[in-house]
Amino acid sequence: MTELIPPENTRPAPGAGRRTLGVLPLVGIFFFTVSGGPFGLEASLSSAGPGMTLLMIVLVPVVFGVPNALVAAELSAAIPVDGGYYYWTKIALGRGAAFVFGAWNSIGSVLNLALYPILLVDYLATWVPDIARGKGLVIVDLFHGGFVVDLHWIVTVALIVPMAYLNYRGSKAVSEYSVGMMLLILAPFAVLAVLGIWHAIGNGINVLSPFMVPGQSAHSSVAGALSVIVWLYLGFDGPSTVLGEVADAHRTYTRALVISVPLIITAYLLPTIAAIGSGLHRGSPADWAQGDFIVVGDALGGIWLKVLISLGSALSLVGLFMAILLTSTRVPRALAADAYLPRWMARDSRRFNTPVGALLASTTVVVVLAAVDFSSILRATVLLTLASILLEFVAFLVLRWRYPQMLRPVRVPGGWPGAVLVVLLPTAMIVYLAWSTAVDEAATFGTSLAVALLAVLLYPLCRRFVKGDRPDAAIDSSQVELGPDRFAGFGSRKAGV
Repeated sequence: MTELIPPENTRPAPGAGRRTLGVLPLVGIFFFTVSGGPFGLEASLSSAGPGMTLLMIVLVPVVFGVPNALVAAELSAAIPVDGGYYYWTKIALGRGAAFVFGAWNSIGSVLNLALYPILLVDYLATWVPDIARGKGLVIVDLFHGGFVVDLHWIVTVALIVPMAYLNYRGSKAVSEYSVGMMLLILAPFAVLAVLGIWHAIGNGINVLSPFMVPGQSAHSSVAGALSVIVWLYLGFDGPSTVLGEVADAHRTYTRALVISVPLIITAYLLPTIAAIGSGLHRGSPADWAQGDFIVVGDALGGIWLKVLISLGSALSLVGLFMAILLTSTRVPRALAADAYLPRWMARDSRRFNTPVGALLASTTVVVVLAAVDFSSILRATVLLTLASILLEFVAFLVLRWRYPQMLRPVRVPGGWPGAVLVVLLPTAMIVYLAWSTAVDEAATFGTSLAVALLAVLLYPLCRRFVKGDRPDAAIDSSQVELGPDRFAGFGSRKAGV
């Protein structure tokens, strides 16, 4: 019989029991958890070049995004509970590994969250230059511009507050807004794609040229593209944390994933081809800068398309922030419910059944990080999040071996060879990206490694001085069937997690 935590040593987990989300709302959450549109790809065009950027837009989902999605699909269908990957790791590897995963994921998620309101105000600054970072009113400027409290920060905070409030109202409210915003974002980019590709064909513009930034090595080009594009494909496992709120979770998640993967790849690829095909920065790709999709819209379609893409950029970043805040708060809530964090962080809203404690904590951290330089946040986010994904892959393989008869409504095809292959390719890419960061940006790599190791060292301290004798939280295991456990004899019963 398998039972990770005896029933007498558990208490109810917060936020369980409401399953209201269907396929289309979950597609909206997928779209904004992972993508939100092509905004941010300008950084890859400037650091890697047009050809390399287009190659990586196509290659990264094959090597990284789709394998990550397949692993998430199998585990989400098998263990469809709020907290998702935290509980996958807990069942497979135990409490300590789950704590480390939760810490890595929570830190990476809150860093990721801070990017979107910052980017939103950066895009708005193309219309109102005085709100650009470091311009206009500057109250505090520390670390040579690394931490700035100015008009840019004030506007950022003013945007964070209403977005956090909508999250407080729950997953249904966020998903309903996500679907509408997704359609509003994709419409002007569909127009941009048609105009840009037509312009490229009519003017004989080769969108793969120059393949790399002139004078740049192949290694620098690949690393520059990966550092941005991997970030743009992170999040396929994010919606797993709200599966406790999804109706018919097994089928709904799979259908939403099948729709979302090609939609997201297309939403990156076609607008980028169009932007390059517009001829903007032709021959000087290093000149691409944040907000240039808006400039391309103006050049190809005039002021009306510029306005629509500007609106799309704002909606994209709002949607990204809300969707990631929605999915990311479930993990610190799970840590708090298991008594590793203060009790108030496990508190749910009685009215909306949302993790109000974790939401308040995450929002407060984001407000502080909004004063930090964007590029520093991006590099730290990618490495920490990739570390948590590697642990997720280990949990996937261990669950395959430990519970061979687990009820898996969705399976990665190919048996054990398929399971190994699906984690081998993204693991190789993650190792390469970590190595290139260690070589090219030793300080960033060292800082990220120190934070990752800190999470490992914190577990015994939190276990002894914070958790003590308090029990772990019970979860809704009504749709989970582990089957025989190789570690604990034979027999089949519901998961006692």
